[in-house]
Amino acid sequence: MPGTEHESPSSARPSAPPAGFMEEPPRAGRAQWAALAVVLLGAFMGFLDIFVVNVANPAIQRELNASFAEIGLVPAGYTLAYAVGLVTGGRLGDLYGRRRIFLSGVAAFAATSLLCACATTPAFLIGARVAQGLAAALMLPQVLALLQATFRREEERARALGLYGAVVGAGVVAGQVVGGLLLAWDVAGLGWRAVFLVNVPLCAATFAGALVLVGEADREGARPALDLAGAALLGAGLFGLLHPLVVGGEGGWTAPLVVETCAAAVLLGLFVLWERRVARAGGAPLLPPRLFAQRGFSLGLPTALLFYGSNGAFVFLLAFHLQQALSFSPWQSAALFTPMALCTSVAAIVCGKLVARWGGRVVPWGALVTGAGLLAVWATTATQEAAPGRALLLLPGLVLYGLGGGVVATSLLGLALAEVAPQDAGAASGGLLTAVQASEAAGVAGIGALFSAISASTGPTDAFAAVVLLLAGLAAALAFLLHRLRRD
Repeated sequence: MPGTEHESPSSARPSAPPAGFMEEPPRAGRAQWAALAVVLLGAFMGFLDIFVVNVANPAIQRELNASFAEIGLVPAGYTLAYAVGLVTGGRLGDLYGRRRIFLSGVAAFAATSLLCACATTPAFLIGARVAQGLAAALMLPQVLALLQATFRREEERARALGLYGAVVGAGVVAGQVVGGLLLAWDVAGLGWRAVFLVNVPLCAATFAGALVLVGEADREGARPALDLAGAALLGAGLFGLLHPLVVGGEGGWTAPLVVETCAAAVLLGLFVLWERRVARAGGAPLLPPRLFAQRGFSLGLPTALLFYGSNGAFVFLLAFHLQQALSFSPWQSAALFTPMALCTSVAAIVCGKLVARWGGRVVPWGALVTGAGLLAVWATTATQEAAPGRALLLLPGLVLYGLGGGVVATSLLGLALAEVAPQDAGAASGGLLTAVQASEAAGVAGIGALFSAISASTGPTDAFAAVVLLLAGLAAALAFLLHRLRRD
């Protein structure tokens, strides 16, 4: 009777897919998205601590009786250690497990934050901040690497990267806002120490969530040893490159700083030669040369340098303009930054949908929108008197800048990492994040020096307008690079 026959065991088995057929990657479930929320909290802390101490610097200087040079090393020590350790931290995740290294980084970040809060001398605080930056360098690269390994579908990865971009934007402005609030409230009479202690409960929540929700990707084959010689060459070279940028921007370029920069260039050249040798010998280089054969990564690095260098310079000079030319307090300055940061976060979240509908051309258009925002800021600054009441006229330009910047920041990460193999995701993420940190330091130092030179002859307001006009031109160059980088 039809419908009553039983299939034989062989006929019950699903047939093999035809030759050339590629099975679609599995869709991420609730557990994966919950794990993403946990690691994004870690990313938020890392970016928060780049900026949170800026508001507290005057109070730290008074209580610890620190010199101007010493107080400058409190934020710079964190940034330098963070940038120098990123590639090594990313490679450690590739070799020893991203979950394990992420958890280690979170625990170290909590411990070093507690040390910062307990500091009684400037030297102690600077040392603790350096250690905190190294802890962040363990933690941060694992976020992008876990994201790449977890979300295999392109549309889900774009959404996850959008959330990452939103967290970055939130962390940048939250550093100034949270720092200002904690100082204003003077929680338990802790003063500036609260800006470091706030990390401890955040780290505890992140660590507990990662233990439960974040899984470890399986690694196939033997685990190679860490490229210690490469780590030493890269670390020393990056420090020698970034340290003069940070210090020279404050105190001027002296002969020792020039020598340090030249030595750094030699060390970085030796690092490239060493990495090629390790790769030819079949080892595990710290930054695999094969990454630079991939169009997305090799073109994404200079694009990231241009975008984040320009962005770092603009944010730095805008804060300077608001507080020096317009006499804003740190809290008032942070309040004006907030709409820009919110627009960055919103644009980052919806970026995936925009790209899905309009294609990759949305990304270079995002750069052009940032340029339009900069032109609006320039027009307002160049034509209006520098008075506090005029600051609201900057808002339309800042909103445009935030919207375009959110699209670029989110898409740039995805485009640069799209072709990276899972086993190299940590190293590639560390390399990209290193470019971000190096470019921000270079942008602040280089554009800041130009601002100082113009300001000496025309005044700070006109100098700010001239630099913003230059940054608008760089936004057009960024749009061209993004046009070359896009995949469709």
